[in-house]
Amino acid sequence: MNQPSDSDKPEPKPKPTRLEEARRIVEEYVNDLREIIRKLRRKN
Repeated sequence: MNQPSDSDKPEPKPKPTRLEEARRIVEEYVNDLREIIRKLRRKN
């Protein structure tokens, strides 16, 4: 009988490390701050 091989299954994405997760959060925060600064500059 044919047994399903491991190569047939798509590999799940590896869980991001704590460092990668922290870096992503900081990047989102920085991007939000940049957008706020842009909007405040437009009002002047």
